[in-house]
Amino acid sequence: MPPPETPFRAGFAALLGKPNAGKSTLLNAIVGAKLAAVSALPQTTRDKFSGIYSDDSRQIVFVDLPGLVTPDDRLNECLHSNVREGISGVEVVIHLVDVADKEPAGDEVVRAVASVRGPIILVVNKIDGSHARVDAGSWAGEHLPPEMKKRYATILGVSAREKKGLDGLLSAIGAHLPEGPPLYDTDILTNRDLRYLSQEMIREKAFQFLHEELPYSTAVLIEEFTERAEGKWYIRAVVYVERDSQKGIVIGNGGATLKKISTAARRDIEALCGAPVYLELFVKTREKWRRNDSDLRMFGLTPPKRGKPRKTKP
Repeated sequence: MPPPETPFRAGFAALLGKPNAGKSTLLNAIVGAKLAAVSALPQTTRDKFSGIYSDDSRQIVFVDLPGLVTPDDRLNECLHSNVREGISGVEVVIHLVDVADKEPAGDEVVRAVASVRGPIILVVNKIDGSHARVDAGSWAGEHLPPEMKKRYATILGVSAREKKGLDGLLSAIGAHLPEGPPLYDTDILTNRDLRYLSQEMIREKAFQFLHEELPYSTAVLIEEFTERAEGKWYIRAVVYVERDSQKGIVIGNGGATLKKISTAARRDIEALCGAPVYLELFVKTREKWRRNDSDLRMFGLTPPKRGKPRKTKP
């Protein structure tokens, strides 16, 4: 008798972790394309983002979440809300930690892990270079409290940068997915459109070329995204900053910095589109946009409802 067919499995897996743990790098490595913005600076990811991995036996819809931080303004409250929403309604949560993190069990991490109702896979990332021989299970025993370690269904080590350990991770995730047909066409890699992906690529390059603190005051909005008759895409986008004094930093001497951002972003967008791209960038000021709900909505974020003020005794 022929062996029984392996049932197809499909479902959602959320990528949870502190800023700079490598969630976006891992997502890009798994799907085999650069989709999510990546930067050496934390908080590059600002919105929930889905990348889709499909093979003959499973489809995993990865939800890349913002890094876990203590919210200190409305922007970070948005990111915190996105994390809470992202870890609910998924089949499995992947908690990604940096092997070099000396404080992997901070308050925000402990609270987030405790709030997950389904299975969690702990993935120790960046096991390469001087950390190439680290055993993930032993690392967890040394760096995490026992009650937290018990919460994980599986503990694995990977190097997202070197694409090591990914097959084992995919198998571990697949074991938690329900049987069923694919949720999306198996030939697509994301549920986001080219306009959104292009916007993220521009923001990634702004993070890359600007000073250490300034990227957190920047946002990007695409105003026009059209395919012209000659097969070339035209994109007009605006890089927003919070103060007029920051505009000169983004533009640079003689426009040099803005040109670097534009050139690097255009290359990535052309790789996504598979066609020539004409990218036109502008810089504008939007004062205190990180604290303004209407501005946050303009940038595609959903501010959480504000808590009711506490009543004080007379």
